Amino acid sequence: MKTITTTYKNPDLDGYGSAMAYAEFLRAKGKDATAHIWGTPHLEVQWLLDTFKLPNAKGQTDDITSEVILLDASSPEDLPKPLQAKQVIEIIDHRKVNDVNAFPNATSQIELVGASATLVAERFKKANLEPSKESALFLYGAIISNTENFTGIFTDRDKEMASWLKQISNAPDDLAQQMFIAKSDLSGNRLREMLFGDLKVIVIQGKTFAIGQIEIIGVDELLKNRREEITDIMREIQKTNNSDFTFVNFKDLEKVSSKNLCLDEKTTELLKDLPDLKFRKHIIAWIQEKLK
Repeated sequence: MKTITTTYKNPDLDGYGSAMAYAEFLRAKGKDATAHIWGTPHLEVQWLLDTFKLPNAKGQTDDITSEVILLDASSPEDLPKPLQAKQVIEIIDHRKVNDVNAFPNATSQIELVGASATLVAERFKKANLEPSKESALFLYGAIISNTENFTGIFTDRDKEMASWLKQISNAPDDLAQQMFIAKSDLSGNRLREMLFGDLKVIVIQGKTFAIGQIEIIGVDELLKNRREEITDIMREIQKTNNSDFTFVNFKDLEKVSSKNLCLDEKTTELLKDLPDLKFRKHIIAWIQEKLK
């Protein structure tokens, strides 16, 4: 039977790279596997594809007969349409907040490492398989991106796999800096595209949260020069999603600091005690704990 590896719509490099590499892993094990991606990947994905001439994933498909493996995602809301939860046979993710029980036919590996790419790399290593140079670069770049070049949240496992993958991929020493510069170009309509493309809408205790995230170099300059534009986009996000709380987490990849821009006073009040959490999924976990 055919197998589709995929992730959430409009994925970052961890989701995209994990889906691509895991399809290769499955093919090495004799399975008919292909990575399919929905939506528009993040800027860093396109930069990596263009700069290193890497293969693109297949686009969306209407196939509802294949088995599906979901990577860097673990809730029904993350599953691209028209794929169905019953098709999912395996989930590989690294976030604490998940809903794996909603997938009746799936086994799951949920481990709190810095990137799903680390878990995929470990599959190769455990099976004594070496990923191709292309897959190694996808995985290495994903680990570097998700851990913010090991200045954010990471484990020794992430560092071990990154070292192994860097040797295989022959990635340049300044890959992190190149990627971070590329993803920081929010000129023109890219700012709006990033806010809508990397938007997470969740419901906690009957309240809808619309949470955006931007990880770039130069957060202070962006907020100084384009704050009004950002606020207008946030209002659009609130209206589109009928959200009770709307905010954007801005992570500065150079200063290793983060700021939250809230749309209104009630959101500001809710988040006033929020610690310096590096990733949106950890912010979500913090909100869930606070509202218990």
